Amino acid sequence: MIAFQNLYKGVGKLATRPRILILFILAHAVLLLMMRFTFPEINAKMQGRAFDLRTFGYTYEEALVLVRNLDDSTTDRYIFPQLLMLDVLYPLLLALFLSALILRLMDLLKVPSGSLYSNLYLIPFLAMLFDYLENAFIVVMISNPDSLSTQLVGLASSLTLLKSSFTILSWIIVLTLSAFWLRARIRKKYHYE
Repeated sequence: MIAFQNLYKGVGKLATRPRILILFILAHAVLLLMMRFTFPEINAKMQGRAFDLRTFGYTYEEALVLVRNLDDSTTDRYIFPQLLMLDVLYPLLLALFLSALILRLMDLLKVPSGSLYSNLYLIPFLAMLFDYLENAFIVVMISNPDSLSTQLVGLASSLTLLKSSFTILSWIIVLTLSAFWLRARIRKKYHYE
């Protein structure tokens, strides 16, 4: 419980407009690096989208084709810098950005800190956790293509799906809170006029 309180306080310190903007810029700068430099090469060699980019997961057959298309140098680049540097930074920065934004919006909406809704800021961290687990499984799959099994691919695909689901849920929370905040501002403006 203390860990969650510390996380809440830490993210709360980031929930200012300038810090949220900085987190947004940093997260999307890393995303731009991945989309501009590492993923195009990996996707071209795999002759399809990399595992990380398959929102709805993948089958064993798809994974087998993707892994067999990789050569040693692309595998090395997929592992580093893609999975072990860029895809460590991006989920962390995105989780901090989304969590701080959620806390900021809840503060603007005067959501009590002890309410059930006050825990919504944790959702982006679940996406981050599943992203890190997904990365670990991808490293195992592309490092040992001969040991690919349906169970390993199934678990990795499930982690990809969970990462995608919690990321989408985080954005839905942000959009919903933003809509409530906008509605409250409009009502307040017309109430005082």
